Amino acid sequence: MKCCKISVFLVLFAAVCLPATAQTGIKVNVPFDFIAAGKTLPAGQYEIMPVWNNDNVAWQIFNTQGSAMLLTNSIESPRVAHRPSLVFSQAGERYFLVQIWSTQHFGRQMMLSNTKQTLVADNGQLVEIGTE
Repeated sequence: MKCCKISVFLVLFAAVCLPATAQTGIKVNVPFDFIAAGKTLPAGQYEIMPVWNNDNVAWQIFNTQGSAMLLTNSIESPRVAHRPSLVFSQAGERYFLVQIWSTQHFGRQMMLSNTKQTLVADNGQLVEIGTE
Protein backbone atom coordinates (compact mmCIF):
# COMPACT_ATOMS: atom_id res chain seq x y z
CA MET A 1 0.00 0.00 0.00
CA LYS A 2 2.85 2.37 0.81
CA CYS A 3 4.35 1.75 -2.65
CA CYS A 4 0.99 2.56 -4.25
CA LYS A 5 0.78 5.88 -2.37
CA ILE A 6 4.28 6.80 -3.50
CA SER A 7 3.43 5.89 -7.10
CA VAL A 8 0.27 8.02 -7.01
CA PHE A 9 2.25 10.92 -5.52
CA LEU A 10 4.91 10.68 -8.26
CA VAL A 11 2.29 10.55 -11.02
CA LEU A 12 0.48 13.60 -9.62
CA PHE A 13 3.77 15.43 -9.15
CA ALA A 14 4.74 14.74 -12.77
CA ALA A 15 1.30 15.83 -13.99
CA VAL A 16 1.69 19.17 -12.21
CA CYS A 17 5.35 19.77 -13.17
CA LEU A 18 5.37 18.72 -16.82
CA PRO A 19 2.97 21.39 -18.10
CA ALA A 20 5.00 24.09 -16.32
CA THR A 21 8.19 22.74 -17.88
CA ALA A 22 6.64 22.58 -21.34
CA GLN A 23 5.60 26.24 -21.12
CA THR A 24 9.20 27.45 -20.91
CA GLY A 25 9.92 26.55 -24.54
CA ILE A 26 9.08 28.96 -27.35
CA LYS A 27 8.18 28.21 -30.96
CA VAL A 28 8.59 31.02 -33.48
CA ASN A 29 8.72 31.54 -37.22
CA VAL A 30 11.71 33.76 -38.11
CA PRO A 31 11.20 35.19 -41.63
CA PHE A 32 14.87 36.07 -42.23
CA ASP A 33 18.34 34.59 -41.83
CA PHE A 34 19.91 35.62 -38.53
CA ILE A 35 22.99 35.20 -36.37
CA ALA A 36 22.79 33.55 -32.95
CA ALA A 37 25.89 32.87 -30.85
CA GLY A 38 28.10 33.70 -33.86
CA LYS A 39 26.35 31.14 -36.06
CA THR A 40 24.22 32.04 -39.10
CA LEU A 41 20.84 30.28 -39.05
CA PRO A 42 18.42 30.26 -41.99
CA ALA A 43 14.88 31.65 -41.91
CA GLY A 44 12.33 29.16 -40.67
CA GLN A 45 10.37 27.69 -37.76
CA TYR A 46 12.49 27.46 -34.58
CA GLU A 47 12.10 26.09 -31.09
CA ILE A 48 13.96 27.73 -28.21
CA MET A 49 14.41 25.74 -24.99
CA PRO A 50 16.38 26.32 -21.82
CA VAL A 51 19.17 23.87 -21.12
CA TRP A 52 18.35 22.92 -17.56
CA ASN A 53 20.91 24.11 -15.07
CA ASN A 54 20.72 26.17 -11.88
CA ASP A 55 20.11 29.54 -13.55
CA ASN A 56 18.90 28.55 -17.06
CA VAL A 57 21.91 30.47 -18.37
CA ALA A 58 22.18 28.33 -21.51
CA TRP A 59 19.40 28.11 -24.10
CA GLN A 60 19.27 26.19 -27.35
CA ILE A 61 17.63 27.43 -30.54
CA PHE A 62 17.06 24.74 -33.14
CA ASN A 63 15.15 23.39 -36.11
CA THR A 64 15.84 20.72 -38.73
CA GLN A 65 18.31 22.97 -40.57
CA GLY A 66 20.51 24.19 -37.72
CA SER A 67 20.99 24.97 -34.06
CA ALA A 68 22.98 27.17 -31.72
CA MET A 69 23.70 27.16 -27.99
CA LEU A 70 23.09 30.57 -26.41
CA LEU A 71 24.63 31.90 -23.20
CA THR A 72 22.31 34.40 -21.54
CA ASN A 73 21.79 36.77 -18.63
CA SER A 74 18.45 37.38 -16.92
CA ILE A 75 16.53 40.57 -17.76
CA GLU A 76 13.30 42.00 -16.37
CA SER A 77 10.62 44.29 -17.70
CA PRO A 78 8.42 45.07 -14.68
CA ARG A 79 6.25 47.71 -16.38
CA VAL A 80 5.98 46.35 -19.92
CA ALA A 81 4.50 42.90 -20.58
CA HIS A 82 6.03 40.82 -23.39
CA ARG A 83 4.62 37.92 -25.35
CA PRO A 84 6.90 34.89 -25.68
CA SER A 85 9.14 36.17 -28.46
CA LEU A 86 12.60 36.84 -29.83
CA VAL A 87 14.18 40.29 -30.22
CA PHE A 88 16.69 40.96 -32.98
CA SER A 89 19.15 43.75 -33.64
CA GLN A 90 19.64 44.77 -37.27
CA ALA A 91 22.98 45.92 -38.70
CA GLY A 92 22.71 46.54 -42.44
CA GLU A 93 21.34 43.37 -44.00
CA ARG A 94 22.18 41.19 -40.96
CA TYR A 95 19.99 40.34 -37.98
CA PHE A 96 21.37 39.30 -34.58
CA LEU A 97 19.38 37.53 -31.88
CA VAL A 98 19.71 39.67 -28.73
CA GLN A 99 16.83 38.71 -26.39
CA ILE A 100 14.46 35.86 -25.60
CA TRP A 101 11.20 36.67 -23.78
CA SER A 102 9.70 33.52 -22.33
CA THR A 103 7.23 35.15 -19.90
CA GLN A 104 5.52 38.53 -19.66
CA HIS A 105 8.07 40.21 -17.41
CA PHE A 106 11.15 37.98 -17.48
CA GLY A 107 13.49 37.26 -20.35
CA ARG A 108 17.05 36.39 -21.29
CA GLN A 109 19.65 38.55 -23.00
CA MET A 110 22.55 37.18 -25.02
CA MET A 111 25.92 37.42 -23.30
CA LEU A 112 28.54 39.42 -25.17
CA SER A 113 31.62 37.55 -26.31
CA ASN A 114 35.21 38.78 -26.16
CA THR A 115 35.11 39.71 -29.85
CA LYS A 116 34.22 43.07 -31.38
CA GLN A 117 30.48 43.46 -30.99
CA THR A 118 29.30 46.80 -32.32
CA LEU A 119 30.40 49.71 -34.45
CA VAL A 120 28.52 52.96 -34.03
CA ALA A 121 28.73 56.25 -35.91
CA ASP A 122 29.85 59.26 -33.88
CA ASN A 123 29.95 62.42 -35.97
CA GLY A 124 30.91 60.42 -39.04
CA GLN A 125 33.63 58.46 -37.20
CA LEU A 126 33.36 54.75 -36.42
CA VAL A 127 33.95 54.01 -32.76
CA GLU A 128 34.42 50.46 -31.47
CA ILE A 129 32.44 49.46 -28.40
CA GLY A 130 31.90 46.12 -26.73
CA THR A 131 35.47 44.89 -27.14
CA GLU A 132 37.75 43.39 -24.54
